[in-house]
Amino acid sequence: MAATLTTTLFATLAGCNRVAQPPAQPGASANAANSNSSTTASTAAASVPRDDLGRDIKLARVPQRVVTIGPGATETLFAIGAGERLVGRDSGSDYPKSVQAVAVVANFEGPFFEKVVAARPDLIIAQGETWDRERIDLWQQKCGVPVAALTPVTLEQVAGDVEKMGAWLDRKDEAQALAKTLRKGFQAADETPTAFLEVQREPLWAAGRDTLIDDVMRRAGLANAARQVQGYKQFSAERLIAEAPDFYVLTVKPARRQSAIAELKRHPILGRLECVRRNRILTVDADLVLRPGPRLSEGIAQLARQAGSVVKKQPLPRVTPVR
Repeated sequence: MAATLTTTLFATLAGCNRVAQPPAQPGASANAANSNSSTTASTAAASVPRDDLGRDIKLARVPQRVVTIGPGATETLFAIGAGERLVGRDSGSDYPKSVQAVAVVANFEGPFFEKVVAARPDLIIAQGETWDRERIDLWQQKCGVPVAALTPVTLEQVAGDVEKMGAWLDRKDEAQALAKTLRKGFQAADETPTAFLEVQREPLWAAGRDTLIDDVMRRAGLANAARQVQGYKQFSAERLIAEAPDFYVLTVKPARRQSAIAELKRHPILGRLECVRRNRILTVDADLVLRPGPRLSEGIAQLARQAGSVVKKQPLPRVTPVR
C-alpha cells in the first residue's frame, strides 16, 4: 500500500501520474472536434489566461492536439468535452477507461521529449503541486510548443484551473458548468474532529498546510492533525501519538479496505493510536482525493459521510473546533 500511495503522491505533486486514480467523463466526438477546427482553430487566440505560474500561454490557434501530464488534467479534458484532442498522456492517467488507448509520452517526472515531439501537440498541460517555472520553461523549450502549468493546492484553484483549460481549448461553457458543479461540492464545513491522512507508511509522511489534501480534509469537516507542518513532510509516529487525532485516513481501493485496516492495526506504533484501536479509520480511494480533477467532490463527500457515521455510533471524547 505504501508504495502505491507514494506513486500516487508523486503523480499529484510532480504533475504526472498518480496512483490515486480517482468515475468516467464523456469525451467530445470526433465530428464535434473537426467542426470546431473549421470555425475556430484557424483564428488566432486573442486572449487566454496565464497558467498558475503566471506564464503567458501564447496560442496561435485553438489547440486541436493536446498532451496532458497529470491524471487530474486528463480527466478534466474529457469532462469538458475535449477528450478527442488528447494525443499523449502520462503513465498515471488511466481514467476514463478510453484514455488507455492514447500513447504514453510522460511519467511523474515529466515528458519523454522524443515521444512528445512525435505526437505533434499544439499544447501541453502539466499539472502538479510542485512544478516550478524553470522546469516548465525548459520543457517548453525542448518540446517547441506552449506548456501550461497547473499547480493547484486548494479546491478553489482546482475549479479555477478547469476554467483556464476551458479558455485555452475553447470549451468555456462546458468548463464553467463543471467549475460551478465543483464549487457546489466544495462548500466549507465546520472543522471539528481532527484527522491524519497517511501519505506513506514507512517512513510515515503527512500532508501539512498549503497542500491540496489539507483543503480536501477541511472541506470534509476534518481538521488536519498535521497542519503544523508545511507541505509534504515526514511525520514521526511518536509525534502522531502525541497529537491523538480523532480519525486515521487511509487511501486505498475498496477491495483492499479490510486488509489495509488490519495492517494498520498490527503496526507496532500506529496500532497504539486510540482512533485506530477504536476503529475510527476512514478509507477513500486515493484517486478521489489526490487528483485535482472532477471527482474531488465525490472523495470529499465520502470522507464526510464516513466521519459522520462513525461519530453517530461512537461520540468523540472531545470536541475542539479549529479556528
